[in-house]
Amino acid sequence: MDKVLYLSGTTRGGALEGIGRAFAPALKEMELELLEISLLDLAPLLPLLQSSEALKIRFVLTWAGMGMDISAQINGQNINVWQELGIPLITLHGDSPCYFFDRHRVLGNRFISLYGFTEHSDLRRNLPYRNGPIGTVPPILLDDIALDNLDVQAKRDGTLLFLKNGRDPAAVRQMWMAGVDLPIRQALFELADEMEQHLDSATHDRIDDAVMHYFSQRDFDIEQLLNLRLFFLAQIDDYVRALKCTRIAEWLMDFPVEIRGNNWGHLDFNGNRATCIDDCNFVDSIRLIRESLGMIDISPNTVSLPHDRVVRSYGAHTLCLTNSGQRFMDDLPCKDEFTFSFDKESFQSRVAGLLANKAATVDRGIAVSEAFKKLHPPRQAFEQMLQYAEYARLDQAKTRLPGFQDYFMWPPQA
Repeated sequence: MDKVLYLSGTTRGGALEGIGRAFAPALKEMELELLEISLLDLAPLLPLLQSSEALKIRFVLTWAGMGMDISAQINGQNINVWQELGIPLITLHGDSPCYFFDRHRVLGNRFISLYGFTEHSDLRRNLPYRNGPIGTVPPILLDDIALDNLDVQAKRDGTLLFLKNGRDPAAVRQMWMAGVDLPIRQALFELADEMEQHLDSATHDRIDDAVMHYFSQRDFDIEQLLNLRLFFLAQIDDYVRALKCTRIAEWLMDFPVEIRGNNWGHLDFNGNRATCIDDCNFVDSIRLIRESLGMIDISPNTVSLPHDRVVRSYGAHTLCLTNSGQRFMDDLPCKDEFTFSFDKESFQSRVAGLLANKAATVDRGIAVSEAFKKLHPPRQAFEQMLQYAEYARLDQAKTRLPGFQDYFMWPPQA
């Protein structure tokens, strides 16, 4: 059986490792084996690459460029193993390139960067140091469970679940106040104030445009000032996310719901109906989602494609309440009932409605999940990856394909 070599590492709560392992069932249906090797123990890697099994590897799959730079000593030189063996590597990115930009730089055309959101792939194309292809991966249903195995009664007895790590927006502002001089501080505060006044604005999914426009209006060209540009992008994006998730948590305090995640110390849940549990574990959350009445999501300042909270919810036939304007919901039934504005009254009315009629909430969650699965079959994303891998193999072939015309030097020379 052909293989996809999955390079895993260690991330908070085991999130990325768990998501990658959740790809295995869909790949198996395509007669592909997901073979995992942890970057924490590379001992099994070299024997694999030296064996005949290496010929069965269709591509390497990793997160945020992890393992992309693995090299070996060949004839006294350090050689990148993936380039030497001609194996395409696909690196998935679940977040914006304004965070840890060094992990968004690739070594060459054999390395393919696929983003979970169109906004993030578009931003990466507008930043320097581009080598390999950049694209967007279709949504992948995660932790799919057969409808017959779903405990519907447990879901009706459950409550809404907000799986999200917290972030204190006030602490971000305090950092700005103490850490930068007046011109930078003024720009940060003015951009943040503008964003805060319009939390439902489409500007939030194009923060780079907002930052560039802010400086352009003041006759400053920062396009080539990469460090400055990434600094502002990350600061404003982080602040808006912190503000949104804090407001959601505050508005949930009036309801018997469960908030799970780290870093919620800036809020006091004592005496409120909501329960906050300081926990972040991907494996445990699979069961929690399946037994929940529904999930609450806020997108990472995106509108194009669903966050993993959404696709994990749909994999568990679970309703997911998310912020309005999400384009991926356009073809789903009852979409207006499961979206909210960043307005306390709008949000709380949605939550109250879902809690007031739990049976209907569960039924609608099942219907929406089934509709999503038909629109986005899991194999769609992996077929795209396989095609990208084949394109990269041809592009990086060391010699022209036998029998084809000599239309140009292979590879072309400068």
